[in-house]
Amino acid sequence: MQLYDYPHYYEIAVSYRDIEKEAEFLTETIRRYSPIPVRRVFEVASGPAPHAGALVKRGYDYMGLDCNRNMLDYAIHKWRDLRPQPLFFESDMVEFAHLPQADFAFVMLGSLYLNTAAEMTSHFNCMARVLRPGGLYFLDWCVQFGDMMKHATSCLSAEMDGICVESHFDTRLVDPAGQMYEEIWTVHIDDHGRSQRFEMVERNRAIFPQEFLLFIESRTDFEFVGWWQEWDFSKPIDHAIETTRPIVLVRRK
Repeated sequence: MQLYDYPHYYEIAVSYRDIEKEAEFLTETIRRYSPIPVRRVFEVASGPAPHAGALVKRGYDYMGLDCNRNMLDYAIHKWRDLRPQPLFFESDMVEFAHLPQADFAFVMLGSLYLNTAAEMTSHFNCMARVLRPGGLYFLDWCVQFGDMMKHATSCLSAEMDGICVESHFDTRLVDPAGQMYEEIWTVHIDDHGRSQRFEMVERNRAIFPQEFLLFIESRTDFEFVGWWQEWDFSKPIDHAIETTRPIVLVRRK
């Protein structure tokens, strides 16, 4: 079993985020850059859908996609009283179909797990079918700025409802030619004296800035809008630098 199979623990592990602030920033993104009215928002790799409540409160319908059944069941139960009722779908992000159309889409915390160029093409083909023309696609930490050769580690701790969660993140490059790297997430849980340990290893293909631009330019159904650092529209990224949570915005033509 992985941490993703324990959604409540996962939710505590990432509780350092300011969900209201992030939802407000998504709303500001729509206000600034969407040429169409936005009614339904669509989250890729939605997990426990932490933004659903805040976005519905701001007048949007919410739709989420995830491949983990436990996460989806948790989110469905968590938001069972939310109106309008969120829609949730179980599917891999590489290939999905038959979803209602949305006016805005987003993926958070670098959760765009595409291991080949073909998977990237397939994902954006799916996104082109889901997004209405003019719809924005907001990508958080999905394009790799800076030096992927540098070994990176970080630690976080959080507590909620008497449950303590300590996380250790380790990123390492495993195949430079293939642009492949691994994210190792080790989590220690203290649930009222009951200890558990999880280690998740996610292998992902780095998407570099110039590669991403060329990919978008090669398509007839998306256009590049911009990219910024630190979730701040006053800080556009004009060259590859180390930055925290860079955001990238593209638009469905």
